[in-house]
Amino acid sequence: MASIFLRLVLGGIAGKLLGIVREVLLAALFGAGRAVGANRVAQTATMVPVNFFTADALSAGFLPLYVRYRQDSPALAVALYRAVRTILGGLSVLLVVALLLLRKLWIALLGPGLDAAAATLAVAMLTIAAFSVPFYVLYALYALVALARDDVSLVNLRACVQSVGLIGATLLAYLTGDVVLLAWGFTAPYVVLFLWGAYWVRRRGYLRADGGDGSLPPTSRAQYAVALTMFWRRLRPLLLLPVLLQGSIAVERAVGSLLGIEVVAATEYSRFVVDSLMALIAAPLGLASLAAFARMRGDEVVAGLQRLIAPVLLVTIPLSVALTVNARGITSVLYARGAFDDRAVDVTSVMLLGFSLGIWAHVLGYTFVKVLNARGRNRRVAVVNGLSFGAAAVVNLVMWRYWGPVTIGVAATVASLVMLLGSALSLHLIRQLVRLLSLLAPAVAATVVVGWALAGDGLLRTTASCVAIGLVWSGYTVLVPSLRRVVVTELWTKVAGRTT
Repeated sequence: MASIFLRLVLGGIAGKLLGIVREVLLAALFGAGRAVGANRVAQTATMVPVNFFTADALSAGFLPLYVRYRQDSPALAVALYRAVRTILGGLSVLLVVALLLLRKLWIALLGPGLDAAAATLAVAMLTIAAFSVPFYVLYALYALVALARDDVSLVNLRACVQSVGLIGATLLAYLTGDVVLLAWGFTAPYVVLFLWGAYWVRRRGYLRADGGDGSLPPTSRAQYAVALTMFWRRLRPLLLLPVLLQGSIAVERAVGSLLGIEVVAATEYSRFVVDSLMALIAAPLGLASLAAFARMRGDEVVAGLQRLIAPVLLVTIPLSVALTVNARGITSVLYARGAFDDRAVDVTSVMLLGFSLGIWAHVLGYTFVKVLNARGRNRRVAVVNGLSFGAAAVVNLVMWRYWGPVTIGVAATVASLVMLLGSALSLHLIRQLVRLLSLLAPAVAATVVVGWALAGDGLLRTTASCVAIGLVWSGYTVLVPSLRRVVVTELWTKVAGRTT
């Protein structure tokens, strides 16, 4: 699992570097105004229905079962792939038709606070983005087929190609003055990715039962029936999750539009910073956990998780603190230029603060949930995630009038805490988690005080604050024996193992 995680992280760094260029360029050229806000709404309008039938169907339903079939019955793995590909391909085409026919109504539901000009622009952008759906869905399937063979190249490639496409579309929209072209930055990359993914999995022989160069054996009806039956059993407990998750996202977008078009744009600017860390840590860790824990025996799972908790918290808590206390400084350094004015900085920074509070909880909770998926405990996953998504929606709906833009970030943090608590209880890890958090509490308090004292606008103060947080946290880790063993002993063991 460590090897897969490391390769996913290293590959994700390139994508996130391009992502920084993308977001900084978009902020400088278009700020947090109507064009960006409308494009964010159009992307949400595209992805919400897509994720209704792909997110958990692929990661929690398809991948663990496909990994198991590859080990036990390669012919069933082929049957499962073919069946899922056919179903998702058909559904995605129907979804394109539905999005095109209902695009005005869908935008009105997701953006009730948009003015007429912004709504019209969002509808035009959705018309373009809708055509990306089949390519997006099938590329995601190809990426998981490759991941099942410990090949992370397709997972890593997506962020890079998508960022390049968005950068190109941003420049083209600015130079021509036609902001609708921003939507092509989402659609065009997925056409390219789909074509490459189809070529890659066939070139590597991933879709052959023997993984070799021979022709793919035919799949019988009985094999289709067995594969689909098992897929349905895994997926059935999760059917409510896409409704709750995408409903929560839709509520977030609607609340953002009610708070103002700049809040819609600022949500993604602030979320980009947090999501970059999620993409580098949580997503690779979760995917690696799915592949690794699906192969483990029951007694190995508990031991593996107990070894995992401390390192994850030791990395994510100081990141969460650094982003929280330096939210304004980071926003200013990244975005404060060109069309990104003081109002945009104010809104984005306060939202970044809200999102950053729960990074540590999200990373660990997400990993626990993926372990539950890998072990086939999807009913429990449905309960945990349902409570998490519901909590976020309630906070957004109830508190937006009182808290303003920070509500959206705080709601995400509340959801992360609920997910962590529920998944830890499900895995019987709550005592160890509470004990470790109590041990780390003094370090959290010290880093907050030191970091806040040094924080401020500008690169120098932001850097000084982050460095001080890192030094205080590292010092505390070295001084506490149990934490020192996690860092020093585990690291030394891995290094020694690689050199022998």
